[in-house]
Amino acid sequence: MKAKLSFRLGLVFGLILFFSLAFSYVYQGRQLSGLLVKSLHDDLLRELKLNSQMLDQKPPAWKDLEQSDQWADRVGQALNVRVTLIDINGTVIGDSYVETGKLGFMQNHLDRVEVRAALSNGHGESTRYSSTTRENMLYMAVPVGTVKTWGVLRFAKPLSDIRLLEAEVNRGIEGGLFWALLIALTAGTLSAIYLSRPLESIADAADRFLHGETGFRITVGREDEIGRLSRAFNYMSDEIVRMSRQEEWLREVLSSIREAIIVTNADGEIVLVNPAASRLFVIEGAMNRSMPVKQIADKTMRDLFDRVKAKGTGIYNEELKAMTPKGERVLKITAVPVMRGSRFDGTVLVINDITRLRNLEKMRRDFVSSVSHELRTPLASIKGYTETLLEGAMNDPEHAEAFLRIILQESEQLTVLVNDVLDLSRIESGKIVYVFTPLDIKPQLEKTVAMFEQAAAKKGVRIELAIPKGFPSVLADSSYFDIVMRNLIDNAIKYVDEKSGRIRIGAYSSHDGVSIEVEDNGIGIPQSDLDRIFERFYRVDKARSRQLGGTGLGLSIVKHIVLAHKGRIEVRSRVNLGSVFTVTLPFAPRQQA
Repeated sequence: MKAKLSFRLGLVFGLILFFSLAFSYVYQGRQLSGLLVKSLHDDLLRELKLNSQMLDQKPPAWKDLEQSDQWADRVGQALNVRVTLIDINGTVIGDSYVETGKLGFMQNHLDRVEVRAALSNGHGESTRYSSTTRENMLYMAVPVGTVKTWGVLRFAKPLSDIRLLEAEVNRGIEGGLFWALLIALTAGTLSAIYLSRPLESIADAADRFLHGETGFRITVGREDEIGRLSRAFNYMSDEIVRMSRQEEWLREVLSSIREAIIVTNADGEIVLVNPAASRLFVIEGAMNRSMPVKQIADKTMRDLFDRVKAKGTGIYNEELKAMTPKGERVLKITAVPVMRGSRFDGTVLVINDITRLRNLEKMRRDFVSSVSHELRTPLASIKGYTETLLEGAMNDPEHAEAFLRIILQESEQLTVLVNDVLDLSRIESGKIVYVFTPLDIKPQLEKTVAMFEQAAAKKGVRIELAIPKGFPSVLADSSYFDIVMRNLIDNAIKYVDEKSGRIRIGAYSSHDGVSIEVEDNGIGIPQSDLDRIFERFYRVDKARSRQLGGTGLGLSIVKHIVLAHKGRIEVRSRVNLGSVFTVTLPFAPRQQA
């Protein structure tokens, strides 16, 4: 045990020093690299400006390329840099790295970054890979000619020189780092051995206590932190023995109760919880020691303790919502104050989690309310027009036909609504058996788009399908994949303008699957509605949606199907600019050869 603790402490000390030194190494390396680059930059710039002053006028003899190239060779050899002479038209008339006979084959240098900057700003520089030298170079250029600029003088220096110097410095730093780490580990290990010796007796006492020797005590002979720890251990041993006798029988009783039970004392500290309460509020510590009520994260629960304490007598019943690590829960709480004579001595709370029950009730109410609301409008319309016909409008052929068409349209809307409700109910019930197979999305989408060609042509909407050949297959149920895409394309057609409407269906692959995009240039969706469009019966523009035959269930059906495929659906939209719905589905597994 001692060797293991010593090793750990020594390793910690050594690692602290190691990472400190490593940080210094990285920091100093970067600083050194910066200084070296700056020094090279300044030296090269100084030499460049000095030599450019000697070329105020172009020597007449330089009409011969051999003369100008020889000058570049001499300067380049003297300064150990690449020297390039470029005339005002971008033609290279001298280069210390290129033979005179090959100058005519060099590319025009007028488009080089440093050359353009030198001609426009008086100085230019660039760092890039040179195809001539096959290495990274630092280029600097200045214009030459005092009265009239006749060309550009450019110096270049290989960056490999800096890397070689950096490598030498890094090797020296790495050697020092190695010896520093070795010394740090040695010193840390020796320090750990020294510090772990007084802890050995405490560890042995704890081990004996765990094996049943509850009467064993540590001899305290020092006043430092180790002595304080020894006294604390003795005190805790006494407390544990006393508490264990009281809690043994309580633990068995409370563990068998399904309801969450919390017991507090008069100071508002939790002194006892059962496993159900521990799981609900994550307050396991109260099984062994008292803890303040404020350890419960939810403020509503903390306020309840205060109200029960203030009331003092009677049984307190309340149903409230509280935030727990599992999320917001609906709790039915029965609280009984514990009185000792006329003095308040604590509280006993019995808590039932009725979240599931209330959620089911709310879902039922919301569903019935939404369906009733959606049925009321078409039924009222059918009833109204039928009564009008019966009151004599049927004898007017022109109005009778119009009324009957409206009744037919509302009946069809009712049929679509009922079918969508049934589909959504089946999907949400989880009883649908999906048949997942590798699916080639291109032919599947071509069939789906063909179904909407007539409706799109009637409205003057152009549908563009842009799926490349050989696109990866997805793992999906073809029937339900078709339902998803039909809903998205149908929505897009409904909400784009006539004649100018455009719908684009594309796809791309990413690391987590294949994404299919349905993009339109329609009316768009406000940002405030984007988080709610997948809710049942939710419509952004209720009047227009009803007029176009929408039930408010299509996107909810789409979302449930996509989630069942272990995919995701996202939407981006801007008002009056259009919307983009993106469905991402997992890749189909590759077939084994």
